[in-house]
Amino acid sequence: MSNKTISFERQKLFEQIWQKPMTTLAAEYGLSDVGLRKICKRLSIPLPPQGYHLRTHKGQRPPLPPAKNGKTVYTTDIYEPELMPDHKSPQPVEIPEITFEELPENLIRVAKTLSMPHPLIIEAKNQLRKAKQGRYGRLTRFWSESEYISVFPESVDRALRLMNALFKALAKRNYPFSVDEEKHVLIVKILNEQFNLRVEERSRKVRHVATAAELKEAKRTYVHIPTYDYVPTGEFAFLVTRYYSPDKVMKDDKRGRLEEKLNGLITQLIKMALQIKDERIRRQREEQARRDREEKRLEMENMIRKEKKRVEVLREQCDAWYESQRLRDFIQAARDRHPEIDPESRFAKWLVWASLQADRMDPLKAGPLSILNYER
Repeated sequence: MSNKTISFERQKLFEQIWQKPMTTLAAEYGLSDVGLRKICKRLSIPLPPQGYHLRTHKGQRPPLPPAKNGKTVYTTDIYEPELMPDHKSPQPVEIPEITFEELPENLIRVAKTLSMPHPLIIEAKNQLRKAKQGRYGRLTRFWSESEYISVFPESVDRALRLMNALFKALAKRNYPFSVDEEKHVLIVKILNEQFNLRVEERSRKVRHVATAAELKEAKRTYVHIPTYDYVPTGEFAFLVTRYYSPDKVMKDDKRGRLEEKLNGLITQLIKMALQIKDERIRRQREEQARRDREEKRLEMENMIRKEKKRVEVLREQCDAWYESQRLRDFIQAARDRHPEIDPESRFAKWLVWASLQADRMDPLKAGPLSILNYER
C-alpha cells in the first residue's frame, strides 16, 4: 500500500457535492461515502438532502455559508493499493517419474498367459496351491486373509499375471520390492518411501442355505453353520497400508480394469510418496519452530530470573546502605555524648570497631573483612 496526499478546497468540494451523488464522488477520490461526509463536516459544507440527485426538479442550490472553523482547505492521506506486476500463473512442477509413466512407450502390459514369471510369483503360485479358503472365501495360509495376493481360487491366474507385470515394471524402474515372510506383506519402496501393497478380490455376501449334511451333523453335535456365504465378484483392487488400515488406491470400475491402470497405480504411489515427504518436511519445520519457541521461552525465563536476582541484590544493597547510615548516625550520637574521649578507653575502641562495622555494611565502601566472613 502507498500513501497519496490530497487537498480538498472548500468551494470546489461544495460544488461537486451538489453536482454528483455522494457515493460516486467518494469513489472518484478513493474514499468511502462516510469518509467524505466527515471531510465535508470539517469544512462546514452543507450536504444535499437524501434523494436530491434522484429528483427531476432539484431546486435551487443553497449558497455556501461561511466556515465555522475558518478552514477552507483540508488535507489528508489516502491509501492506494500498489499495482501488482502482471505475473503469469505459476506453471506446474514437472515430476520426471510421473512424466515417465505418462509416455506411451512406457505403458505396462499384462500378458494373457503367465510367461517368464518373477521368482516371487513362482513362490506365490506354489503357496496359493497349498492355501485354503478362509472365512471370507479368499485363499489364505494363515488365520487371517493378510496375503498380498488375496483372491478366490477362480481368480488366481489373473492375480498372478497382474502382479507379475507389476513386479517387472517396478524392477525396470529400480523401485525395490520384497515380501516380508513374517508379516506376509509386499513391501514396495517408491522414492525411498515404503508402502505395503496387496491385491484383493471383492466378495459378495449371500445368505447361507444349510445343506442336509450340515443339518444332520447339527443334530448329533455342535456344528457352526455360517449365516452367510461369500462369493467372488471378479473385481480386483490394490490396497496400500501406510499406518494401520489399508487405503484402496486403484480398483476395477467403469473406467477400466486394473490391467489398464498399472501405470496409474505407480503414479499414485509416487504422489503418495511425495505427499509423505512434504508432510515430513512440514512436521520437521513445525518441530523446529516449536523448539525455537521453547528455546526463546527458556532464554526469556533465564533473563527474567537473572533480572530478578539483580533487583534483589540491588534492594539488599540499598537496605545495607541505609543500615550503615543509621549505624553512623548512632555512632555519631554516641560520640556527641562524650565530648572528651580517652583514646585508650573501651569506648574509644568501641567507636573504632563500630565504625569499621558500618563500613563493612556499606556497599559503597570497601570495608575490611570481618571474622564473620570466615564463618562456615
